[in-house]
Amino acid sequence: MIVKMEPDELITFRVQYLLDSDPLSATTAFPIPVRAPTYAFTTTMPLATQLGTILRLLNAPQSIDDAAIQVYKDGDYGAYLDLESSLAEQTEEIEGLQASRKNSLVIRTQLSVRVHAIIEKLLSSEGSDLRRALFSLKQVFQEDKDLVHAFVALGGLNCLVRVGNCADQNYQNYILRALGQVMLYVDGMNGVMKHQPTMEWLYSLIASNYRSVVKTALKLLLVFVEYAESNCYVLVSAIHAVDSAQGTAPWANIMRLLKDYDNADAELVIYATSLINKTLAGLTDQDSFYDESDLLEQQGMETVIQRYMSKPGTDLDLLDQLQLYEAVLKFEDGESDGQRLPQNSMRKTQRHRPGTGTTERRKSRRHSTDNSPASLSKVLPTTVLRMTPTQATLDEDDSSGSTNSTEFSGGLFQEKKPRDGAGVTPGLRRRRERAERHKSFLKEQEEAAANGIFAARELRENYDLENKDMLLQLKRDHTVKDLTQKLSNLPSSPTQDPGNRSICGDMSGLISKAKEGLAKSKSKGEISRSSSVDQELKKAEPKKSENELHWEELVRSMTRPLNLCDLDFTDLHSDDEKDVLAPRGLGVGIPPPPPPLAGGMVMPPPMMPPNLLLSYGVVPGSLTNSVNSSLNGSVNGELANGNNTIKKNKKTVKLFWKEVREDMIPQVVGKTIWDELPNANVDTQKLEHLFESRAKDLMTKKQQELNKSKEVIVLDHKRSNAINIAMTKLPPPRAIKTAILKMDATVVTREGIDKLLNMLPSDEERGKILEAQLSNPELPLGSAEQFLLTLASISELGARLKLWAFRLDFDNCEKEIAEPLMDLKQGIEILRQNRTFRCILSTLLSVGIFLNGAPVKGFQIEYLSKVPEVKDTVHKHSLLHHLCHMVMESCSDTSDLYSEIGPITRASKADFTDLAHNLNQLEAECKASWDRLKLIAKHDCAPQLKQKLVDFLADCAERIIILQIVHRRVMNRYRKFLLWLGMPQHSVAESRPNEFCRNLSEFALEYRTTRERVQQQLEKKANHRERNKTRGKLIIDMAKFKTKETTKEDVADAELKQLLGTPSADQADGTLTWRRRRAEQLRSPIARQSEEQFTDGDDEILESLVKTATKASGTRTTPRERKRTRHADRKSLRRTLKNGLTDEEKQHVAALIQTY
Repeated sequence: MIVKMEPDELITFRVQYLLDSDPLSATTAFPIPVRAPTYAFTTTMPLATQLGTILRLLNAPQSIDDAAIQVYKDGDYGAYLDLESSLAEQTEEIEGLQASRKNSLVIRTQLSVRVHAIIEKLLSSEGSDLRRALFSLKQVFQEDKDLVHAFVALGGLNCLVRVGNCADQNYQNYILRALGQVMLYVDGMNGVMKHQPTMEWLYSLIASNYRSVVKTALKLLLVFVEYAESNCYVLVSAIHAVDSAQGTAPWANIMRLLKDYDNADAELVIYATSLINKTLAGLTDQDSFYDESDLLEQQGMETVIQRYMSKPGTDLDLLDQLQLYEAVLKFEDGESDGQRLPQNSMRKTQRHRPGTGTTERRKSRRHSTDNSPASLSKVLPTTVLRMTPTQATLDEDDSSGSTNSTEFSGGLFQEKKPRDGAGVTPGLRRRRERAERHKSFLKEQEEAAANGIFAARELRENYDLENKDMLLQLKRDHTVKDLTQKLSNLPSSPTQDPGNRSICGDMSGLISKAKEGLAKSKSKGEISRSSSVDQELKKAEPKKSENELHWEELVRSMTRPLNLCDLDFTDLHSDDEKDVLAPRGLGVGIPPPPPPLAGGMVMPPPMMPPNLLLSYGVVPGSLTNSVNSSLNGSVNGELANGNNTIKKNKKTVKLFWKEVREDMIPQVVGKTIWDELPNANVDTQKLEHLFESRAKDLMTKKQQELNKSKEVIVLDHKRSNAINIAMTKLPPPRAIKTAILKMDATVVTREGIDKLLNMLPSDEERGKILEAQLSNPELPLGSAEQFLLTLASISELGARLKLWAFRLDFDNCEKEIAEPLMDLKQGIEILRQNRTFRCILSTLLSVGIFLNGAPVKGFQIEYLSKVPEVKDTVHKHSLLHHLCHMVMESCSDTSDLYSEIGPITRASKADFTDLAHNLNQLEAECKASWDRLKLIAKHDCAPQLKQKLVDFLADCAERIIILQIVHRRVMNRYRKFLLWLGMPQHSVAESRPNEFCRNLSEFALEYRTTRERVQQQLEKKANHRERNKTRGKLIIDMAKFKTKETTKEDVADAELKQLLGTPSADQADGTLTWRRRRAEQLRSPIARQSEEQFTDGDDEILESLVKTATKASGTRTTPRERKRTRHADRKSLRRTLKNGLTDEEKQHVAALIQTY
């Protein structure tokens, strides 16, 4: 079923336009043309998609991004229509619009665009143009009441104050007239209340030398404080801000006006005193009242009052205001003496007096000598919002659900047969086919369950004949233990009948017989297939390597907490190791079928008996989800005729969702979210009306096939394919528009912005798509056309995307510029102070002077790259090799240079020419972003987003300026460094920092490599020398064992052996051998075994060394003097334990114990 919008739902209105792009120079306020044409609006289509056609019909000058539609009824301009909505959603706004021929829908310039045009003209105009603009501003506000709210919301008050501060008295009068018109509207007054700079400017105008300016400013201030009591605090705060900035006392401007007795204007003095009385009357707490009145008294308010009251011919209204001030002051001090005050002159509510805990109360400065005026504290009014609690009434009807075309009754699905053949959609037909297949599947399940029980009984009765079949069953389950467990796990129910219990008992006896049969078959030498399967599994299982075993051991012994990359995963416990998808035996759901047999036959899935289903709480025949046992609320409070269908008066649209079925939920899960949802109440009558299924909305299958391939295609094939490919990398079109308007980087990435910039729709494409859509409203747009139409509905799309891209790229661009500059700066500082670099240059200079035979001051640094290429003529070693030798010999504390100049290496990888170009591009892009922000701000831009963008661009400008300063100073420091190295000026101008750094970095790398090789050679030679010192030497040759006694004994022993003819270690035979052999034969076996340990010459040497070590101590005559311990009286442990403590030691210990 496909629901489509009807193209015949059209409504015709007259359409006109208004020339208001420049409100300050508008010639007429009446729409044109006078004879308005008509246009048939599609009620279900957003107005934005029809706006382009209306503009072309009227030939209106507004652009589609700047246009808006306003209702013009009975000679007055009404509400603005929402372009994102359709006319069907705004019926209240257009009600009665067709009643008169003079009513129409007027194309106008958007309010935000007009306000920005006004602000731009006021800030950029001068002379007569500015005077003309300011003069017409009041009339503009009078004629367009909607413009006041937009003007206040979009920063118009800031513009007026800015122009007014720099203007003369004529311009200030015009601005005050316009501001007065703004304050007459509630929206305008609310905006002024929130804009303190306006109040500060009005108060500062009281000090003007021009009477008309002062008079108008006082009038506006009186209207302001009269509007709300909270405005009095706003005015007081503005007065203190202005006077503190000028270094004068608060209220100084008004007091100066009152003290000007000679040139005093009675009307101005009356307005000034009235403003004082109104402001003091609006202060709700006594401290604020006394703070302000004391400030006035300090500046001579009492003297002013006496002067005017004693002056003959004083205006009566002025006398009333002065008397009112005196009476209020006395009344507040509690000294009114029963004097009656004028009507409506006092506060209706008593001022709040702070509780001081003393009987003495605060009084005004005039009536108190002890209490000095307290410093003004900015007391802001607190608005108490009294909310009337309302009880929300909920509908008695609960949420409704859609029902399927098939009903579940008695365990089987019964198909609802339609009343007629009309209206049967392919989806409905497929659902019926699925129901038929499900019904047949359930019948097969029940037959399989019955056959399984009978087969088990037959197998039990004829076990001897069916022994091989039982073995096959055992082979499939691998072991008897598995089969036993599976059968024993079947739950029993107390409601089972005796027949079923006997069946289960017989099946348990069947297992014992199966065990006996298996044991007999094994004893007879029969090779069962189960054992062969186990052997095959063992053979197929690969042998684990040592690494795998080691890995498993690490997994078992892992105790490290679950923390990765500063991310805490310690809340994951061992319970999360359980796999809910792992097989857990029989559950509530239907078990899966067993694996196929060897013959290729597939066994039906095992079916639980009805008694077992009852034990699980599952009703037989309810393996599919009929309807939730407890509905989520009750729709209309009842079900129709006891069936699981909801009673409805009309046939409604159905939701083709997949149901959550009880039998498909594993038992381990327990409750699901659907069991925990709260009841939701819905308006079923409204749903029934909104989603009523109409026959004319249903397309036949033939119509669907015809329209499936039909869609409005406007773009060429190449352009359409490019857009469709890019759409796969972007979020849904519905979300893109909101993301672009909010600049939400979480929805559209930087790559997505580039794709959108490449797909910007042109005006020609947009016009063609709109025309094609209106000419074929029954056909859908192609995906590419619909996407471009969505993008076209976004005002200033190109400016938004470019500003957004600049916002995302700025940090990276700044980093790419700042980091190489920092590396270059640090590298220069390192080279200036590096000792290794100086030693290398000094040694190379000395070598070069000697080889060249002519003294020089120095050499160009670029020659360092050629040092590895110069070789000696003897060993063919490079000059760098010998240079390393010389530097290491002369300056042993030097390093390998390369590890110390890391910034130079990093700077060598940056192109400083591109860096300077990128910096200029960044500046140009920032300036262009200002213009883009102005374009965006003309349209509906969220104030918070606009403020963020303004702050961002201001911060960007400052950071770019800092980058320029840093770049300029670092490059100058680099050039100074090159001159310090002795490079001529013309070479410095042509030198590039990355090339200079690359030469130094490559030389340093060559130097480190050569230096390591030289160090290895020196270490090898040193190790060889050390090895030769001890190579083949015995410890008896060392000085410790080479004593005079041992030497004499060795000489005597050698002489005796030579005399007796005893053979040495390398002598095969000698004299008197028969005596030696005879003596050896006469020795005991134990003695011969003990002496077999020392049979060669090395053992004799070791024995002699042992004898030397066991002799009496040497020639030491005095005992060894050891370094004394820190505790002078420390003794050995044995002596301490044996002798105990002396009296002094005991006293010392006791004294230490007392201190603790």
